[in-house]
Amino acid sequence: MKKEFQIKEPCSVARENMQEISGGSFCDLCSKKVYDLADKTDEEINILLQSNSSVCGRIQADRLYIPEEKSDIQYHFFQLPFRKIASGIFLSILFTSNFNAQKKKTDTLGVAEIQGMIWVSPKTGDEDYDYPKPVITRKLEVLPSGDPGNLISYESITILTPFKRYKSEHSFKSHIINIPADDIRLSNIFVFEGTVPEDGELNANKYFLFVHKRHIKENGVLNINLNQAKKLPFIPKNKDFIYFLDGEEITKKEFEQYQKENKIDSYFLPEIYAEELFGSDYYFENGAIIAYRK
Repeated sequence: MKKEFQIKEPCSVARENMQEISGGSFCDLCSKKVYDLADKTDEEINILLQSNSSVCGRIQADRLYIPEEKSDIQYHFFQLPFRKIASGIFLSILFTSNFNAQKKKTDTLGVAEIQGMIWVSPKTGDEDYDYPKPVITRKLEVLPSGDPGNLISYESITILTPFKRYKSEHSFKSHIINIPADDIRLSNIFVFEGTVPEDGELNANKYFLFVHKRHIKENGVLNINLNQAKKLPFIPKNKDFIYFLDGEEITKKEFEQYQKENKIDSYFLPEIYAEELFGSDYYFENGAIIAYRK
């Protein structure tokens, strides 16, 4: 009979977007723990299934097998013979403890139903190979506050990182920013951005603020006092700047060409801000102009 895995209801949450917890990951959509079963023995998994009626977990596909021969015997899922699926494929799947193999009949396609999501990763001959760690995304809810008579005018909030910027999604009374946890630094540059002028003047209608990581609460809420935001005027006269595009240094000519073609958004950062973003390996006496592709 033909071997086939059917994903009945694929999970809409990618594993890299789940929160890492002890023994696996946590899926916010399902509000369930996704167990890492890759290193567990069959006996340990059986014990887990006995104590849980429905378990979400990740396991190697080469530990799964649907026998090709005819059989009238019902098998428990973890009593099936293993090692028949090509190695290198990992599945994040939902197991049910009452799952049994269906009876096989002639001209009938045997199907093992596996609910969940598939994660494919090539397996190398080197057992010490370090597989990429999943990306954990944090959802920041920015709550601006300050003196009503001195509030700045802005349309969005942006977090600047060396290689990418993360812009907010506006909601009632707050701004939501989704950003990988690893891109949140000890000190982060937040930009409150207003309407971009037609002449493209750098830093026009932009206000900058340093935000320390400790001010971000565990639930992602971040209270920001807009009275602390500053304007950083761009004064280009007789000054040489270092130019960056998505974290890579470029020439002034390249920058001007990208700007002319309207392919980038740019910011001017004075010395202290530029060093915070790129480190002290550069000489930022005159500051830096950083750009990101639209």
